[in-house]
Amino acid sequence: MKREKDKKKYLLAIDLGNTNTKIAFVSQGSIEKTDVYSREEMHIELPSDADVIISSVRKEADPHHVFFKDTYPHAHWLSHQTPLFFSIKNAKSDTIGTDRLAVMAGALALGKPKNAKLIINTGTCITYNYIDHQDSFVGGAISPGYQMRLDAMHAFTGKLPQVHADETLPEEISDTTESNLTSGVYFGIRDEIDGRILRFLETHPQGEVFVTGGYHKRLVNQSKYSIFANSNLLLIGLVKIFEHQQ
Repeated sequence: MKREKDKKKYLLAIDLGNTNTKIAFVSQGSIEKTDVYSREEMHIELPSDADVIISSVRKEADPHHVFFKDTYPHAHWLSHQTPLFFSIKNAKSDTIGTDRLAVMAGALALGKPKNAKLIINTGTCITYNYIDHQDSFVGGAISPGYQMRLDAMHAFTGKLPQVHADETLPEEISDTTESNLTSGVYFGIRDEIDGRILRFLETHPQGEVFVTGGYHKRLVNQSKYSIFANSNLLLIGLVKIFEHQQ
């Protein structure tokens, strides 16, 4: 990526996810653009004088992790020690992934204050994050994501083929082994997410549901519920956390 010399100072909000690296260029609190890089891409040119906040779920030896450590030695790496504008109940803060902290911050920034929230992130894994009426994280759940489920059926059986997720929506009743696999995973996740939302809204009729992640548009029935779907929810959360430090 080549960029002209920036005349204004940016904040870079960077998400080192399990699959991709996503970078938001933020000016005056608003995201101007986002860039996405695969784990294999290493030619990344960025403004040298930017403020930087990073959420990473990768090991420190990961090439992108090393790249940003070296490029921005003064960057803020989100961790359980980062001061947040919401509290954590019933969980050890040092065991919560920074991606989960960031999406919760994004939901709190966009949602109504003092209102229960369910935040669903459909990435490599699917995370369910619950916030109560006091704007406190009370717990959640994690389950395998779309491609992970397809990979597992191939890896742990003798003959089921390897199938890769794509943008095609499968038929619920299909006639090949490959389409049976994608149907089972797709509708299994749809039903899982629907069940979570239904139970949450039964307990919190006025609660808010936020959905984000790489597969969020395909896996959630937005016509069935009132849902806030935003692919940049994690990056928005990083921006708000950074602003909270100032």
